[in-house]
Amino acid sequence: MRWSKKRVNRLIAFILTSCALLLTVADPQKQLTVYTPQTAYSIEVFERHGQMYIGLLDLLTPLGVTLTSTRGNVWTVHLGKVEVRFTEGKDTARINDTSVDLGSSILVENSRVLVPLNASFSLLSGILHKNVDFHPAGRRVFVDNAGIHFTSELKKAEKSSLVLSFSQPVNPSIFQEGNKSRLVFKREPLISDLANQPFDDKAIRSLSFSEENGMAALTITGDTSLNVSVGSDGKTIVVQALPSLAPAATEANKAAPAQATPDASATPQPPQPSGTPSQNQGHGFAVYFVMIDPSHGGSDRGAFLADKIDEKDLTLAVARKLRAELQDRGIAARLLRDADVDLSLEQRAELTNAQHAGMYVAIHAGAPGEEVRVYTPALASSSVFSSGEQTHAKPGRFLPWETAQAAFLNQSQTVASAVIGELQKRDVRNLSLTVPMRPLNNIVAPAIAVELSADRSSIQDLLSTRIQSQVAASVASGIARARAQIEAAK
Repeated sequence: MRWSKKRVNRLIAFILTSCALLLTVADPQKQLTVYTPQTAYSIEVFERHGQMYIGLLDLLTPLGVTLTSTRGNVWTVHLGKVEVRFTEGKDTARINDTSVDLGSSILVENSRVLVPLNASFSLLSGILHKNVDFHPAGRRVFVDNAGIHFTSELKKAEKSSLVLSFSQPVNPSIFQEGNKSRLVFKREPLISDLANQPFDDKAIRSLSFSEENGMAALTITGDTSLNVSVGSDGKTIVVQALPSLAPAATEANKAAPAQATPDASATPQPPQPSGTPSQNQGHGFAVYFVMIDPSHGGSDRGAFLADKIDEKDLTLAVARKLRAELQDRGIAARLLRDADVDLSLEQRAELTNAQHAGMYVAIHAGAPGEEVRVYTPALASSSVFSSGEQTHAKPGRFLPWETAQAAFLNQSQTVASAVIGELQKRDVRNLSLTVPMRPLNNIVAPAIAVELSADRSSIQDLLSTRIQSQVAASVASGIARARAQIEAAK
């Protein structure tokens, strides 16, 4: 086949353009993370001529280094009395009067100076005059002994747990992968000499530490799914094997008809979780606690509230305040999630039921309005305002699920009424609604949801610590009063 000159020219142009793109487009996934006692930051890593490069000012500017002058192909930066000179094409730099080997040549692209990745160690140590530790495999740099250490302790019991204790607060992203829990530390300078630690335990098998692409990770492997809980101070993480799912949570029982009780013959009753007494009270379960569920989490950001503020972050902040308020009133409380972790609606109900919570409170935020909304479950398709005016739940927002809540509707309404009363005492605008809201309808205990709402003009009110604390105190006081009423009625 003969090609015309025009077609050949087009092919050559396409090849040249493709090659140029391959040479200039950086892999956005590659990064280097620098940790100091004051801050941590990540910068992009580029591949040039088979070598890894980073932007000079990307590396130095966050540390207070300034670019003071350029002369032709010579670039000069300063930090205090330290002067560093870089010359395009050379594989050395001058720190004051000392020559520093960079390993590869300095590049300049569009007035941007690129230096070899591996030179970050010698540059930072020479400029800062501080101890610098470089982990090339994980692309992590630690300045001035910045580092968080941890210890692990396996506590064997009927339900074994792994307790991780950290030298400083941490807030990892948590990913569940079957029988593995992976804790990813993106901003924390977590370090360890541990590679893999096996355990002689049936439930929790091993703990491993790894570094990659500017991050560190801990992976805990068990024989079954694991539950990860981060302590309120951020210094302790407890990993425990999840109990087997209660009959109410299994697919077989979801499909099977439930047995009706003599007191509610017209309403299907869910089977109780295995070993759980009716109403979650007494009979071997002496520990009464409130399960607090910060909505959303992980990849589910919830509503976008403000710059870099998602609903999932606000709900966790309010949940922590509510836990503290309940504990101040002598009521034990747990957070369903105390970290940025994904939980489905089914998992939230299953975990609450399996742990025999005495009460369940979901926290939401961000709906348009200027009040605190208190929701109680509904097992019908309509919802009713406390004033008696009927409305319909917003399509897609709260969807009906099952009827496990049927035996606890009256108690849930008692809790909601008590919380509303406490909000009114504090002059907090409020609204009470009954909606078929997931996962309230699947909770085998008194259950409510509390939603902080605001219009765009008042969104900052939601971010106010004073407002959050006021709501948390109101909810805690209402729960304390409702619990006393519920127990007195038995």
